[in-house]
Amino acid sequence: MKGLDFCRLAVCFSLANGAIGSAPESAVATPSSGTAVAQVNGKPLAYAEVSADSDAKLAQMQRKYEIQLKQLTLGDERARSGLLENRIEDGVDKQVLTLEASARKSSPEALLQSVKPRTVSDEQVRTFYESQQSQIGQPFADVAPQIKQFLDKEAAAEAKDNYLSSLRKKYKAAVTWEPLREKVEARGPQRGPNDAAVTIIEFSDFQCPFCGRLAPVLRDLLKEYPTQVRLLFRNMPLTAVHPNAQKAAEAGVCADSQGKFWSMHDLLYAEQNSLSTDALKEKAKRLDLDSAAFNDCLDSGRGSAAVNSDLGAGEQLGISSTPAAFLNGRFVGGALPLFQWRGLVDDELARIARRGSRQDQR
Repeated sequence: MKGLDFCRLAVCFSLANGAIGSAPESAVATPSSGTAVAQVNGKPLAYAEVSADSDAKLAQMQRKYEIQLKQLTLGDERARSGLLENRIEDGVDKQVLTLEASARKSSPEALLQSVKPRTVSDEQVRTFYESQQSQIGQPFADVAPQIKQFLDKEAAAEAKDNYLSSLRKKYKAAVTWEPLREKVEARGPQRGPNDAAVTIIEFSDFQCPFCGRLAPVLRDLLKEYPTQVRLLFRNMPLTAVHPNAQKAAEAGVCADSQGKFWSMHDLLYAEQNSLSTDALKEKAKRLDLDSAAFNDCLDSGRGSAAVNSDLGAGEQLGISSTPAAFLNGRFVGGALPLFQWRGLVDDELARIARRGSRQDQR
């Protein structure tokens, strides 16, 4: 962000939070079209005569600052909620570890050190590479050690998470504090049943490498929870960094009009290094879409309205990076691994069950 933009945005943010002392004494007012704003050769010059170009630029600047302010405001709220949630979760883990250490005449540190992660096989390293090959762009032999190291760390984190979850069950621990939930319109192409207890609304970019990493994770999550989870996809093409993202998103809309959105979705993420217009048309042909209808839809830009509608919704939600998702209204940013998504779903299902139990007791 440029210094001038940040300075102006800081003023807006301070005003929004009541810091009046940092605001200017008077705000800039836009003149009416007939207001004289200058004189030339003794003749008054009306604002309408000089505002043709500036009005559009001012409107664009206003929209930009409003979006940035929304991102700051919601980002701050989510960060505060996330920090509080992490503190509570860490506190619960500390309590159950202390109880278990006391029961085993050990220490929390020794218990955690005794947790053994699963072994990452060569086959798993190869599978990960193949699933991310279009983003990695290097020979397998050159990156295999780094992939192995990454998967080993993930396996260690998963083992620790599973162990702590088992202790929570053993000592009947549950977080009762309600996390931040946001209202997000549930629309877009869907995987999973309408009556699923958990709804995930994903805002994603087909050229984003982290979105590409998340796509198979969510697909696996739906396989594990076939009746409890549904996924809704919404477009968030970040064209400033991903120039092919807009047309790729439109390709998804065009495929959806022929009932094949998810086939196109999976293929776009599998081949993220091939998203030119010609490549999109070739993919449609491989998926047995009506090529003439698809090509006409893509060339005419008919899908842009749906894409831009999603983009506007994402901006109103303060989304500035992808992937970004909402699980029953709970914000989830980034490409989390499967075990963390599993933990979020299990937590949400447990909360729903407790609410149902309380209602039954009334």
